Amino acid sequence: MSNEQPVSNSLIDSINDQPGPPRRKLLGWLVAGINLIVGGVVLGPVLGFLGSPLGRKTKGMWVPVLGLSEIQDGQTREASFTMQIKDGYALVDRKYTVFLHRSGEEVIAFDPACTHLGCRINWVGEKDRYFCPCHGGVFGKDGSVVSGPPPKPLEQHPVKVENGQIFVQKNV
Repeated sequence: MSNEQPVSNSLIDSINDQPGPPRRKLLGWLVAGINLIVGGVVLGPVLGFLGSPLGRKTKGMWVPVLGLSEIQDGQTREASFTMQIKDGYALVDRKYTVFLHRSGEEVIAFDPACTHLGCRINWVGEKDRYFCPCHGGVFGKDGSVVSGPPPKPLEQHPVKVENGQIFVQKNV
């Protein structure tokens, strides 16, 4: 004969209703806190890297490049200018070039980089066209693609003329 007595259901229910030991809750909160810190350490730099381009703001600067009297109506001319830009922690002078085309009082500035692979284009006045020496891209005097592999027209820079001076807006 055994000495065991049947356990009543009310005794089992009263044991299940008692709160768990406080040590178990403390360990649960401690593990959750550690996971939160590890997740922040891993995700913080990744999100900072991915979001950094959104934080950079490019601002356009108006740079005087040429006097209006130095370019004749219908003429295309190369003009160079120097800008001081921030390169890392240092301020450096960087030289840029644009092609200016004057039509009446309107002046258009083209970036000299081919839109195919970025080679420097050349202006050939006898043919009224820009030629890319790398892959044979040809652009019209309005910057449109005439032939070759370039996928889009030449990039234009905003231009304004004030007091007889041509200004080109360059993003830095």
